Amino acid sequence: MTNLRASIDIGSNSVLLLVGDISNGKLREISKRSEITSLGRDLDATKNFHSESMEATYQALESYAKECDHLGIQRTDIIATATEASRVAANASVFFAKVEHDLKIKVNIITSQAEAYFSSKGILNNGQFRSEIITIMDIGGASTELIRVNTKTFQVLETISMPIGAVRATQWLDEKLFVQRLQKVFLDFRNEIDKFQTKELYCVAGTVTSLGNMHLKNKEFIENEVHGLVLKAEDVDALFKTYSEFSPKETLELFPFLKKRTNSIRGGLHLVYHLAHRLMVKELTISTYGLRFGTLLEGEIKKQYLYGQ
Repeated sequence: MTNLRASIDIGSNSVLLLVGDISNGKLREISKRSEITSLGRDLDATKNFHSESMEATYQALESYAKECDHLGIQRTDIIATATEASRVAANASVFFAKVEHDLKIKVNIITSQAEAYFSSKGILNNGQFRSEIITIMDIGGASTELIRVNTKTFQVLETISMPIGAVRATQWLDEKLFVQRLQKVFLDFRNEIDKFQTKELYCVAGTVTSLGNMHLKNKEFIENEVHGLVLKAEDVDALFKTYSEFSPKETLELFPFLKKRTNSIRGGLHLVYHLAHRLMVKELTISTYGLRFGTLLEGEIKKQYLYGQ
């Protein structure tokens, strides 16, 4: 028995589509797409989605909807989720009401705990792990989730969501406020963050997969080369030392695959570097699976996962 499904992850930086065929509990990828739309742009200052970001997000969703039409997936069956930026933006509900009215895609704003659950479900899919308990880091545009999960029972043991991501970090760097803002986050979470110290950290989302390709000196994004790639702590240090002060233009010239992500990768690199040191990490294992895989495998968004419920 097969089941064709589509999931969309609307993040603070990117909008991701995954179409997969679920057969006997196994996922076979049919299509994956990614668009950088920067919904988290200027969010800390304005508390609203930027008009240009909303337009870019709408266009991405419209394109994804048409692909689902072509594949015979009903738009009302698309599993669409939105994360930190959408929890913060005052105009999120109005924007997503327009999306549902015009495109027939219902967007579910989920909690940070739901992010942890779905990201864990995605990364654990067909994975092989040396330890029964692992720690996962999911860096988004506006938030970062740290998750401890049991790989045998698939139970999320503990999670925290910190209000810092690649987009926010880049803005703080531009404003010369990164150090003091990061110190405040570490101070606010000082009692929780030590529980996630680990020698081996599993990392998902666009920042770390991009850094993996940068480490490999790839001009194009090569997914199968970074999925499962292990970066030593000294590899992360070398990336930071080499690229942390590069301008977006300089970075893009070296790594054309970054495209629009080049505007936020500097903040993402700073964040990975400082978090890896704070957590005393020796190895980072990169996974290209994540939230959209988890929601696709789950097949639905239960009420308990919805923000504000």
